[in-house]
Amino acid sequence: MDTRISGGERRRALMLSSLGGGLEFYDFVIYAVFADVIGQTFFPSGNAVANLLAAFTVFAIGYLARPFGGIVFSHFGDRFGRKNMLRISIAGMAGATILMGLMPGYAQIGIAASILFVLLRIVQGLSLGGEIPGAMVLITETMPERRGLACGVLFLMINIGLLLAHVVQWALVSTLDPAQILSYGWRIGFLVGGAIAFLGFVMRAQLSESPAFAEMESDAHKVPLAMLLQNNMRGVIAGVFITGMGAVIVSMFYLYFDTYVTTLLKYPHASVAAASIVGIIIFSLPMPLAGWLADRTGRLRLPTFIGAGLLLVTCLPLYIWLGKGPGNVMAVMAILSILAAFAWGPTPAVLTAIFPTDVRFSGVAFTYNIGFAVIGGLTPLVSTALIHWSGNMLWPAYILLVFLALGLVATAVVKLKGR
Repeated sequence: MDTRISGGERRRALMLSSLGGGLEFYDFVIYAVFADVIGQTFFPSGNAVANLLAAFTVFAIGYLARPFGGIVFSHFGDRFGRKNMLRISIAGMAGATILMGLMPGYAQIGIAASILFVLLRIVQGLSLGGEIPGAMVLITETMPERRGLACGVLFLMINIGLLLAHVVQWALVSTLDPAQILSYGWRIGFLVGGAIAFLGFVMRAQLSESPAFAEMESDAHKVPLAMLLQNNMRGVIAGVFITGMGAVIVSMFYLYFDTYVTTLLKYPHASVAAASIVGIIIFSLPMPLAGWLADRTGRLRLPTFIGAGLLLVTCLPLYIWLGKGPGNVMAVMAILSILAAFAWGPTPAVLTAIFPTDVRFSGVAFTYNIGFAVIGGLTPLVSTALIHWSGNMLWPAYILLVFLALGLVATAVVKLKGR
């Protein structure tokens, strides 16, 4: 079989995989930015806090569905190919998001609205669990000599999806009053994301199968996950800790930071809002550069060692500085973000190089989704509990130190098979 692939096909694979990843992450995150009105619409209880808790419980259900989606999509991706799984994953996300935007609320159809909304959220989680690992695998197998740059571009686009969700929210709340947002405004955000994701599904018909999979397709395993756990257990353990390093960075800096600064440090919201947006931008833009550096030097792990190493030695002093007053928020976020870009940007490329082609999708999906679901999902809760128990506001820094150290050790000792 001729597995050669042209430069145009490589660029198309990078564009379509990265664009789809960003769009799917938009669809996943748009739920969070409208969680308050979703709670009122689908889980009304007469209490605003209870509504919000119910909405975020359903958000967490979608998050926890990601590992199961990763197992399912990677099973078929390692057996039958990467490109078809990417089309199915974006179709699932597009369909679920559009239906969520059209779904009648509790006031119209009662408890059925709540149940159906939860089921659609699970579909979103399952789809995202297959999407990002699948995109990582396809683009790095399509352009293995530039896998660092490919992953840097992919995660830049994923973060743009996060930004886009916030921009859409800002546009809607700036043009509609609260009653309009509750009535129909939040649905616009879902319908826009779903429609764009559907366009991505159509465009992905142009994707080519990765050359690496095409070469080994006839030797695919019947149960790739079983072969992964049987023959690559050291890589799986290392992959979870490598992913955990990225998960704790994303969770602590871009999901938990606002709550930490405003609720626990008691700083005004005005000191945080701009810093969060600037932080995401600073975190995102250097990622392709970090990946290019990894490819250019021929040392895939070099940017990770630089970025994560510097984070390791500076995060505690920076959190101490953060605690000195709200005027330090922007500077601390900017420094943390530029180091995080080099620590995490090309690191997914390392993850794809740990596993051989026959179980690569399974290996990446399993470790990536477990790392983010467990480590990324639990660190804010654990951090808050430890602060409450001890009164020490530096627990986020201590948790970062632990997982940065574990991730660096795992990155250093793991053998790269896919390069």
